[in-house]
Amino acid sequence: MKPTITLLLCLSSYICIGQTIKEDLSDIKNKYQLIRELVETNTLRQYHTNYPCKNLPEKGNLTFYYNGNELKYIMHTYTQEHIKYRNEFYIWDDQLFFQYTTYKIWYKHLEKQRYGKYNLVDVTLTLEKRFYFKGRNIIKCQFKNFENRSNKPKKIKTNHVKNISIGCDQAQNSLKEFDDLMCFQENTIKDACNLPRSISNTESLDIIYNNTTHN
Repeated sequence: MKPTITLLLCLSSYICIGQTIKEDLSDIKNKYQLIRELVETNTLRQYHTNYPCKNLPEKGNLTFYYNGNELKYIMHTYTQEHIKYRNEFYIWDDQLFFQYTTYKIWYKHLEKQRYGKYNLVDVTLTLEKRFYFKGRNIIKCQFKNFENRSNKPKKIKTNHVKNISIGCDQAQNSLKEFDDLMCFQENTIKDACNLPRSISNTESLDIIYNNTTHN
């Protein structure tokens, strides 16, 4: 096969793949918007449960949202001391198609002022991850972070911060947690404290450390 023909075939294949991913993401967006509308208008049937964690400073709750008998959305929130986690799972035909994780970290930071003085500032650091799936395959992963400080009156909101594309190493954790949560539908929560976490405590502490040392 001539090099020119080979190059054209490769280019054509690349374009087709790009178009397919774009179509998949458009489909995900449409399904997401529909489910959000159903959730926000309180249209879906809900099953809610709280759970404590023995011997751990953690508590959480799970809420399953159904359209008839079809599961559409799961919200899993939990707190660990000064960190609040929120994992959202969007489902279509029993398949996870979008997972959104956000967690907020509260801490205090001694900020150097003019003339060498220091001021104690309350900081809220927000981190978000978005995973896009087709079937069991991950097609896109995004991340953003931003912080708000008590000494700055203008608050940053998530829609003012741009997403960046990241590697998808943690996408398998999302699938694992989704599979485990599916087993908890309308059952008593026994081992929810053992559910896989979307973002580890170690990662949270690393981000706090990096922020405090660079400000």
